[in-house]
Order: sequence, then C-alpha cells, then structure tokens
Amino acid sequence: MDPEIKFLEINLSSAPREFGHHPDFWKDFDGHWAKIEEYRENNQKEKFLEQFGGQEIPIEDFYNPLHPNVFLIPRNRYFIIDDSIGTVRMTFPFSSTDIYIDVDETKGVFCDIYKTAAFNRLAGISQLGYLVLPKPEELKNYVEIVYADPPFKHTRWMHSILTAAILDVVLARNGFSIKERASLVLIFACHDIATPAGGDSVKRVDPQNLDEELNFSWLLKHWGLDKKWKKEFGFDLVFAQSVVENVGLFGELLDVIDKIAYTALDCFAVGSMRSGKIRDLCMANPLVMDIWQDIKFSPDKKSFTFSDPERLFNFLLLRAYEFQELLFNPQARGLDLFLKDLVQPLYDKGVITKEQLLTQDDYWLRHILEEYYPEKMRSCIEPDFLSSRKFKTLKEQKRFMAKIGNRFDHAEHLSEFSSGLDWRVLSGIPLREAISKEKIKLLEEVVASTQGYYVYYQT
Repeated sequence: MDPEIKFLEINLSSAPREFGHHPDFWKDFDGHWAKIEEYRENNQKEKFLEQFGGQEIPIEDFYNPLHPNVFLIPRNRYFIIDDSIGTVRMTFPFSSTDIYIDVDETKGVFCDIYKTAAFNRLAGISQLGYLVLPKPEELKNYVEIVYADPPFKHTRWMHSILTAAILDVVLARNGFSIKERASLVLIFACHDIATPAGGDSVKRVDPQNLDEELNFSWLLKHWGLDKKWKKEFGFDLVFAQSVVENVGLFGELLDVIDKIAYTALDCFAVGSMRSGKIRDLCMANPLVMDIWQDIKFSPDKKSFTFSDPERLFNFLLLRAYEFQELLFNPQARGLDLFLKDLVQPLYDKGVITKEQLLTQDDYWLRHILEEYYPEKMRSCIEPDFLSSRKFKTLKEQKRFMAKIGNRFDHAEHLSEFSSGLDWRVLSGIPLREAISKEKIKLLEEVVASTQGYYVYYQT
C-alpha cells in the first residue's frame, strides 16, 4: 500500500457515528427517519413534508428561572430548536445536554461578555495551539505532513464560554443567586483572556512573561474592564486574580470546570479523527462529561464534592489519556516547535512584543510570520529532522546531550500532572479512598508515563 494512503487511513479514521453523542440519540433519529420513509412509501405527502425537517421545539420550552441565560437542551432526541431569542449554541460532547446561551439581553453578564472585544479575541486563538496528531510509529521516517493551518479548529473562546456556562448552572443548582454568580461568571469566562496569540506554542518563547494567569490583571486593566465590571457587577480584580490562580474555594472550582470543558472539546476533536484510548474510553462511557452535573456544594457553601466516584474516575482517566496521547506526546509537538522557532528571534528583537501577543490573535501572528518567513509559511511542514528520547533522570538526559553533540536541538522536563485522585467525593473523602486499588494503579501509571527528561535532536 502506498505509505501516504496508509497514513491517511490510520490518522483520519472516522469515528463511529455514536462517538460524542448521547447513547439514545441515534435510536430516536433512526426511528424518525423510518417514519418519514413510511410516509413517503404510502404517498402521505402532507405528513412527509411536515416531518421531513424534524420536530421543531421552541427554545423557551427549556427556560429555567434558576439560570435564565443558560438553556440546557437534551441530547437524547432528534429535534430542531426554534431559537427565536438568538442564542449561542455550544455542543457539549459526552454530556446529556447541549448548552445554549442567551446573549441578546440588553443587560446581564453573558451579554457583556459576548460584546467584549478582549474576550472575542479568543475566537481567533486555537485551543490546542499548533499541536498535531502524533504520526504513527511505522510511518514517521518516511511520510512528510504539510499543514495549511493548525489541525484542531476549536478555540479558546469556545472553551471559555463553555466554562462560564457550566459554572453558572452549577452555582444556580447549588443555591447561589444571580447576583452572587455574576462576578464569578466573568472570572470563569475570562480565565484565559490573556492567552498569547499562537497559544501555548508561542508561550514557550517566554513562559514566565507570557503566562495567561500572571497577565490576567494586566489585560483587564489594559482594556478598562476591571473598572467597568466593578461598577456593573461588583467585580473585584484582586479576588478575580486569586481565583484565576486557583486559590480558594472558587479557584478550586475553576480548576475543576476548566478541566471538564477543555477535556470534552479536546477529546472529541482527537477521537473524531483517530482511534486510540481516548476514543475507546468515550465509546464505553458516552456520558462521561456529565461529571459536571455531579458537583454538589455543602449546605454552608464552603466546599464541594462529586456525587459519582466511578464517573469521576473515568473522567480523570480520559484526561490522563489526553496528556498521554496528545498534550505531553513529543510526536504531537513538531508543528508546535516549528512555530516557536519562528517566533523566538522576532520576539527577542522586539519585532513581536508581549503586548501585541496578548492583544492580537493567531491570524495576526500568521500575517507577521508570512511577512518575515514567506517561504517557510507558505505551508507549515512538520520538521521530520527532529526526533526525541525520554530519560528518567536529569543525569541521563545530560549524558545523552553530550553524546549527540551539535545534533542537539533542545531539552525539556515534563513533570507529572495532577491525577485528581485527591478530588473529594460523597461525604468529603478523596477519590482514592472510594475506588479500587486497580483503578488507582491504572490512573497513576498513565499519569507517570508522560513524566521524564526529554531531548530533541536532529536525526
């Protein structure tokens, strides 16, 4: 078989149609279209035309006064939403509901977010930066990949608005008033507002100065949002900064909901294109993202837990697989490193500045790079000349670096990411006390598998 054709088959293998959907959706869909076919065969033209487009349900049917700006639309049936009020739809894979957000209200926190230019900049920033699907081991030495754009299309905007909407419903269900929630919804929506153009790929150019958490307050002040929101919603910038840095109860909650939102979107993107552990786990647990509905606050609202330990374990395992198969996989970093190497000299010379990166988007960055690197940016080619090796210790890493001499490109240390086994469940016990030793071992092994001292070198 031609290697290029084989590569496409391996990497772009379409997921089963059930992937990402509610397990009951296709039953309802197939039943609907069987009825349509029956009308057609019996020449019942009027019924055929009436049902052909699917049942229309007014979005107002899903209105909930607890969270009036966020509509939860069930995903277990095939129907069409008649959206007369104008909402933003967020598909929420692996969950029992999609989320529609009313942004047409003249007043309200979601309306304000939706109209904020600094927030909307995130629509031009890829959620996964320039990460790519890892190339299959058997093909990596003789198949070259050319990318016109980053392969993952979901954005930081999508992730951020989903984070805010989940937060609004969770707090509403746990007794927090609209007034109490408003400032927190702003914080959760804007927690990534200072992500640099190019995302994490560009952040590697200057990790400390381009960190989105550390630049959160600067960016809100830059656009005057701190004063505007303080006047309108009682927004406290000092408190907001602490939450964004995951301090305190709501910092802990942001850490949880942030992980839920990005894991859902990222794993749907990866699993839709490629078979692997991510796809397998989601197929076996199609409603794993309903973990957000398991968040329960204590009566005094000073802590929260998860009501379903098994679903929490499956979620954490899925997130660990994302790190293993994509986020911390060296084979996913080729284009990521390509972009970093182009931006670094321009950043060092001041051609591209920190302020520009924090106020512009991926499209602006690409235009700058095309101006300075017209040949290289004509198409982004994964640098096949780079290979990598992982070592357990810093000593082994340095020994190998000395051995390869001028073939050395760069080195990095990937530390262990949080397993989540300390997240609280049921009456407040950590998850590790509520699940089997076998499950604890599996999760810890996946987490540990990415840890190490990496060397990238020219082959």
